[in-house]
Amino acid sequence: MIWNDGTPSTSMTTEQFKIVFQVTKEVHGVPGERFAVAGIPPRCPVDILAFARDIRKALAAGGVEIRFISADDSEKRILRISEPSGTEGSIENSREFPSDVARHWRALIDVTVESLGPDELRFRTGYSKEEVDSASSLLGVLFTG
Repeated sequence: MIWNDGTPSTSMTTEQFKIVFQVTKEVHGVPGERFAVAGIPPRCPVDILAFARDIRKALAAGGVEIRFISADDSEKRILRISEPSGTEGSIENSREFPSDVARHWRALIDVTVESLGPDELRFRTGYSKEEVDSASSLLGVLFTG
């Protein structure tokens, strides 16, 4: 989805974010060299996990609109997370996060899923690879193109 002003955006339900969060919080169990091989900078897993925790806290108060911005403010991407029955007007919180870090979020999830394997993934998160792929695909859409 693209806004009228050309800003790439997408929406995620709280359930989809819950899946993404459950996998994101497993990054500490993944050897750092796996992230390096995937081209994910060393600090990204820690920064993304901290940001995901911040989003989770903000969701307790309602929907969240997240703006991913570049350092020079030339690139903006927006992710809205809200209850499935919520309306766009229910967004009460907003957060900003650097695009150069956030663009690695989907790859970080993929590496984590691969590292855990299907049984450990289900045990640690309660979700299958297919469920994770479906929920995290929104991040891929947001940061392509």
